[in-house]
Amino acid sequence: MGLPQPLGPYAVSFADFELRRTEELQPSQSGGGGGGGGGAAAAAEPQQKQQQQQQLETNGIQQNGGQALPQDLEETPATVAVEVAAAPLMRIFYPTEAKTRWSALDAKQRCWVPNYNYMWGFVARAIPPTSLFVKICISFISLIMYSLMWFRLQIKASVQKPLLVPKGEGDKQRLPVVIFSHGMWACRTTYSSTCIDVASHGYIVVAVEHLDGSAVMAQYHDHRGKRKWVDHAFADKPFDDTPMAERTKQLRQRVQEIQKVIDVLERLDQGSLTQDFNNVTGRASLDTKFFQQRLDLNHIAIHGHSFGAATAIVASGVDNRIKCCVGEDVWWSPVEEVDYSRLAGKSPVLLLNTEGFDWASLRDCRNKFLEGRAKADNVDTPLVTVLMTIKGTEHMDQSDFPLLFPTIAKRARMTGVLDPTQTKDINSRACLDFLYRNLLPPGTGAPYVVNSVKEDGEYLVIAKTASQSASSNSV
Repeated sequence: MGLPQPLGPYAVSFADFELRRTEELQPSQSGGGGGGGGGAAAAAEPQQKQQQQQQLETNGIQQNGGQALPQDLEETPATVAVEVAAAPLMRIFYPTEAKTRWSALDAKQRCWVPNYNYMWGFVARAIPPTSLFVKICISFISLIMYSLMWFRLQIKASVQKPLLVPKGEGDKQRLPVVIFSHGMWACRTTYSSTCIDVASHGYIVVAVEHLDGSAVMAQYHDHRGKRKWVDHAFADKPFDDTPMAERTKQLRQRVQEIQKVIDVLERLDQGSLTQDFNNVTGRASLDTKFFQQRLDLNHIAIHGHSFGAATAIVASGVDNRIKCCVGEDVWWSPVEEVDYSRLAGKSPVLLLNTEGFDWASLRDCRNKFLEGRAKADNVDTPLVTVLMTIKGTEHMDQSDFPLLFPTIAKRARMTGVLDPTQTKDINSRACLDFLYRNLLPPGTGAPYVVNSVKEDGEYLVIAKTASQSASSNSV
């Protein structure tokens, strides 16, 4: 039981960071109906926005790198009761020059399930917490599972080892950044194998733990430094019973969180945050000077799976600091139809799908996005759009679950006929090759090159799109 070794030539390490909140902010409110839309609540909105902006400025952060958010994202409130102006907890994977050695002192930090509460969330996914008695049973089962598994579920990354410094001077010593957005019922560790594969090729990968209520469990600290938990917002009801409008609100909050993460990365690169601004303590706590002048923020990509892929698509369309987008099994439903053309964007996009995650309405939504890409294409700046499908795979094959729990995944039909490790390798190589061709500046060499495997072509179906350029034959 455990994750496979990374594909790349470099060992990988990680550290955690969460920006400290210095003032209490009002919880975000869902847009309610009824009434005349006025009164005290409407009058309080400008003041609340001013407080949120002051909070960002207090933390040394500006919205969207000093740019205004698109009007619909700015005016539409987020969904759950967590401060919308707050940057979420993030795990930062990076290549290291240190040799791969595991320390027993780091076993807890390297555990794929960071805390007992995450195990509670995973069990609640299988057993909906519909009553107090069921919740007690979930707690008992979770405690047993966490006690038996935490030391076995170790990721293949060390804790806070020295950062790889490329040869050269100045900007040549900076590493490109990939932000990873997790899917529904997941967290910052659920896609560790993919994040580690990418980091092992010379990228800094920032895995975000969203606070919108879509995570299996998420943690944050309030302005007093007290740790709090956000469980899955709709855990007690069937998935299809949740109104899509609520999912759209969650999506908007996710996009805002991605933008806050980029703001934080800019400050970490500048070295303007003191250690007091990191809420994370212990062995995995990121030294806030660690990445000073080491992040190549001119080459930022966003990568996500399912709901996280929808987040990646929307974020790359509204924030021009993002230069490349990789969406695995994009869940298109929460993306509003009116946004398809606007979100077509100008960034290169890879849509990497599993064979089993496919139905008519999903294809219709994807085709509308592709049509928007085609309309936005022009001769001077041709858009790169690559659509791939991995044969013999299911939706969860792009996560760590089939790698860690192969028997359970097979019996639950969470995995396809293709071997999970082989699927992971094909998936990672396709993403890495796309990033190498479309994110990095021309002429960039090692350590970013991914070793191609001819046999991958037997399992990859590459579809031709209207906006696909010659560089789309990436595998």
